[in-house]
Amino acid sequence: MDASSEALDSQAATDVADEVHEAPIGPPPRSYLVASLLVAALLFLPTGVVAVVFSLRSRVLTGRGDVGRARWYSRAALASIIVTAVIGLIVYAALIGALLGLGAFSGSG
Repeated sequence: MDASSEALDSQAATDVADEVHEAPIGPPPRSYLVASLLVAALLFLPTGVVAVVFSLRSRVLTGRGDVGRARWYSRAALASIIVTAVIGLIVYAALIGALLGLGAFSGSG
């Protein structure tokens, strides 16, 4: 073998190693679509829409085989769901507190 064929063989081995290293390990990521739709509809719409968009992107990228980016969008969707739930619960608690403070639930009219 001459030097050029050895260089090509080592380059091919490096390319194969890179492809093996980038192969997805484990199950595909969850899209959290149902959870994001629920928090958007029931708790707080503005950040819920962000969670829905991240969930849909995760699902599309998983279908295309881009598991690395799909995992990133899946984690972003989960974080958006948590943020939406916290904000929504705070807003609802503040509304109920305000209504209680105004006497909206008192029996005297």
